[in-house]
Amino acid sequence: MHRLHALAGAFCALILPASASAAPETVFEGVAGTARIVVAMTEDKGEVDGHYFYQTSRLDIDLSGTATGTTLTLESRTTGDHLLLKRIGPKLVGTLTTAKARRLAVSLHPTAGPASLPADLPTKLSVYERWHLAGLHLTPQQAETINGKRIRWYREPLSGIRLFRIEGGYSTAAVAEVNHALARNQWQNVSAWFACTGSDGQPGTDVAEADKPWLGVNHMSYLWAQSWSCAGTAHPDFGTEGHSFDMATGGELVLDALFPFGSESVPAEDSDAWYTYRSNRFALGVVGLLKRFHPEEMEPPSKEDEGACDYSDPEVWDFPAWALSEKGLWLGAYFPRAQRPCDAPDWAVIPWSSLRLPRATAP
Repeated sequence: MHRLHALAGAFCALILPASASAAPETVFEGVAGTARIVVAMTEDKGEVDGHYFYQTSRLDIDLSGTATGTTLTLESRTTGDHLLLKRIGPKLVGTLTTAKARRLAVSLHPTAGPASLPADLPTKLSVYERWHLAGLHLTPQQAETINGKRIRWYREPLSGIRLFRIEGGYSTAAVAEVNHALARNQWQNVSAWFACTGSDGQPGTDVAEADKPWLGVNHMSYLWAQSWSCAGTAHPDFGTEGHSFDMATGGELVLDALFPFGSESVPAEDSDAWYTYRSNRFALGVVGLLKRFHPEEMEPPSKEDEGACDYSDPEVWDFPAWALSEKGLWLGAYFPRAQRPCDAPDWAVIPWSSLRLPRATAP
């Protein structure tokens, strides 16, 4: 099985198992007692899977159960809530009984989606995920200047997710393009935060934050770090994802275009040929360059040191996190779970002179 090469994809795959179902998802909106809720369910041969949230908190609550005739009997493994619902035409009515035995009347109707949505949402959000974000806003916070260029941070109040926007130092058109991309990234991370509830019913995301961006003459780059322990996942996990932009065009840079190996063109991403390329030509090329520029760190550990980090192993470099900096291209190694503390060493930088850039070859 190919290793997951994108943090966002890995996170979503872990926390949204219902999305993998072939059955269509139906979304309902309504009330439980006086509280407004949104429910999404898929049904297949009498088995029901889904999730719901209260609009006051937006945190996902898992659901599973059965459908017999017009009756749905559902339970949350996370909170202990029970839902007993009956279909009346397109609507669902019934009761929600909490773990503390509080009974609430439930009335739900199908919904195609919310009307009030933030600007610059990711394009591939489901109807349920759009309800997660309906009516939310970003609060402007402090501004700061980095390398003579001004940025401002924005925070989503419910999740606390923060990300910056660029306010000057580059062309107006490029700044606008990049800020649209940053907004999409921020809302994607807010959506992931709401979708990850811990086994105690509290937020399951421990860390979700961006470092200060590197703002070069021609390029901008930042890293997003995240750690989580979502209910229903096998174990806690963490990861780092980088985003880098050409500040002449505002376009996001792609690692394979910036850092190709071999005379042949790089295969299409996610194709079988691309995975083969990454595991062979790319990973071996990275190891060769890192040995040239960081020979001590790339020395293989001795056979007696079984738990040591072996950065000479090409497999830890085939799908790295990456970011640009004043020194060049940083690559983040990715180890199997037992050696995850070895991930992403700071020293793994390839100088600018070894990169293939669409514009200037210096920061």
